[in-house]
Amino acid sequence: MLRALTALAAASGAAAIAAPVAQHATQLLQTWDKELDHASAGAKDTPVTRVVGLLQNMMKELQRDMEQDESQYKELSCWCSNNTYEKSEAVKASEAKIDELGSKIESLTAHSSELASSIEELNAEYAADKKALDEATALREKQVAEFHGMEKD
Repeated sequence: MLRALTALAAASGAAAIAAPVAQHATQLLQTWDKELDHASAGAKDTPVTRVVGLLQNMMKELQRDMEQDESQYKELSCWCSNNTYEKSEAVKASEAKIDELGSKIESLTAHSSELASSIEELNAEYAADKKALDEATALREKQVAEFHGMEKD
């Protein structure tokens, strides 16, 4: 039966599955053949004792596999728990950062609009001052011209 499973796994093209299955099947066959050879060598062994011996060996192997699976499960479940915790914390931190940056953008936008209105006021004030300066300069030039005109007389 194991040979049939091995042949089926190899024929199905599942190379990743076929190799471990074939290796495991070969090991089991060697173990069973060894048990049957030891059992046939002893005169006291009956078919029932041979089957019991095979079942006991299978039970030992299943226990070993179960222990390996449990240790692997513990490692993977610990990794999953740690990874889930770390990722959830990272998501929370990122969401908080998004909220913080959103409020900062709003405050900087408000500050930018305040500065834009301040710039407009300063430009209007500058234009008024420049106009006043031009008028004062023109008045001064007129007064200087009048003064020179009076001095010439």
